Formats: sequence, C-alpha cells, structure tokens
Amino acid sequence: MMSDFTGVFIVFLFVVIAFLSAMRNGVVKLLSSGAAAAASLAILVAGVHLLPVLAKTFAGIELTWKVTAVLSAGLAFLVYVICRIICGMIFSRMFNRDGWFHSLVDGIPGGILSLFPSAVVVFFLFTCIRIAGTLQELNYVDSLAQDAISEMGGRIPAYPFSASWRSGVESIPGVAEVLDLCDPFSNRKNRNAAALVLASRSTYLKVTLLDHPDTMKLMEREGWAVLAADPAISDANRKLDRVGLVLAPALEKATGDPVVGAELKSLNLRPALVEFVKSIVPVTPVTPAPQI
Repeated sequence: MMSDFTGVFIVFLFVVIAFLSAMRNGVVKLLSSGAAAAASLAILVAGVHLLPVLAKTFAGIELTWKVTAVLSAGLAFLVYVICRIICGMIFSRMFNRDGWFHSLVDGIPGGILSLFPSAVVVFFLFTCIRIAGTLQELNYVDSLAQDAISEMGGRIPAYPFSASWRSGVESIPGVAEVLDLCDPFSNRKNRNAAALVLASRSTYLKVTLLDHPDTMKLMEREGWAVLAADPAISDANRKLDRVGLVLAPALEKATGDPVVGAELKSLNLRPALVEFVKSIVPVTPVTPAPQI
C-alpha cells in the first residue's frame, strides 16, 4: 500500500532537500551537525543498553527504563553540544578558502558529502517511526483485547497509520535487522511477544489469532498467559506502560529461545488484526414493535 511508504517518502524528501541545500549554501554546517548527531546517537544507544548493566554491576541499583532514558538522553545532548562546537571549528578550517577541501564545499561535491550527515538523520527518523508505530500497535492490540470490543462493530478505528509507516521502513532490505540491534523497544522479537501477551488476555481476539495462518503457530505456544501474569508485566499493563511491558525481564527471557525468536521476527500481526476487526458485526438496535 502506498500509505505504508509515506514515512519513507518524507525521509527521502529530507535527503533531497539537504542535498540541494549543500549544493547552494555549502556543506560545512550539515557535516558539523551530522558528526555531532552521530556521536550523540552512539552515546544514546550505548547508554540505553549499558547503563542498567553498569548500575547493577557496580552500584547494585536497578535502573528503570525511564531513568535510563533520561540519563542517556541528557548525556547524548551534552555530547552533541560539545561535538557540534568542535566539529564546526574543524570543518570550517578544512573547507575554508585556504583549506584542502574547499573545492568540495558546495556544488555537486557538496551535495554528495551531504549524504553522510543525511544518513545519520535517516537513521534517527527511521528509529522514531518504528518507536511510534510500535507504541500505537501495542495500544491497538490492547484495545482489541478488551471484551467490550464485541459491541464496537463498525466503530473500531483502522490499523494505526504509524504502524503502517513502520512496515514501509522495515520493508527496505537490511533496515529492520540494523535497527533491531539498536532499539530494544521496537525490536521485532520483543514487540511481537508483547503484543501476543496482550492478546492472550482476550476472549475474542485470541480465537482469531489461533485461526489465522500468520499467527496460529506462535499463539498456540503455551506461556503467553503465564507471562501476562508475571508481576512486572502485569504492573506494566495496569499502568499502560508499553515500554515497561516490552522491556520486562520475563518477556526478554522468553524471546531468547532461537526458534521462538526467529518466529517472532518474521511475524506480521497486521493481517490477523484487520481480519478480526472485519469479523465483528455491527450490533443492530432492536426497535420495539408498536403496541396496538
């Protein structure tokens, strides 16, 4: 579907605009910002993955995902500011009129050089699209898992557009695999396992997932309901904390099995969810017969 690639198109449009801007105005500012952004993103990813481990190993402290995110983001911002100043001075000297690379500062060469900082922005935007899509998809699954959904026929919102954009991003060869390494929340194994945990609490949605060929094999596996009863997962569900759900230790442990992990990576929930919504027939109000 064309809508699936709207996010990809927007990101591509940014790359084109950056290319044209570098051709006309020079590439120094783009290179400085791109290098600083690359350094800050590296710190952010490292912080998200390493801070909880370091805090537990050396201080015996269990960091929540919120504290980890705030600390990582703060450190990444500091690195960005420092690197932006340093890189600005370095690239200005390299590309000034007396510098060795002045001939590459604008025109076609400048546009080509702009692709390097653009790649950093593309990585960031694709990650944001995946996070937004995962968040909205989990909210959608949770709403479909409510028993009252049987009375909502004809009034259920369509599959979230942000999740459709995420599908477009992940259809680009190699992108999903690379982003899985950096983003634990939108990691395909973790997020799909979280969605199945939410669906396991349902009276109606679970039946459709057990019948649909895309989800049948995974949904038949025992343990989703057991995971839903895990204290950390149950607490995250009660608070509508989607990040806490996806990053719950019990869920991450469950996705560690190579066979289950491979099945979760290839799982596409969308067709089964769309079929379930279509299966809910609108309730026709009964008009009492007139009395004679």
